Amino acid sequence: MNISEFERIKPTKTYSKITTAIERYEKIIMELPIMDDEDAIKVEMAADFATELQKIKKSFLRGE
Repeated sequence: MNISEFERIKPTKTYSKITTAIERYEKIIMELPIMDDEDAIKVEMAADFATELQKIKKSFLRGE
């Protein structure tokens, strides 16, 4: 499939789900108060997930 074909039929629902997940994890990073080690782990994991989802989103936009 060439890139123009992908752009024509790009799955917009998938893109929306990726974006929503990134926003959800970024919200956790910004709003979760770090009171103990467990909270710190949650924030660190949310940051890792958001980073990985950003990579997936970039790959998706390139049509890979």
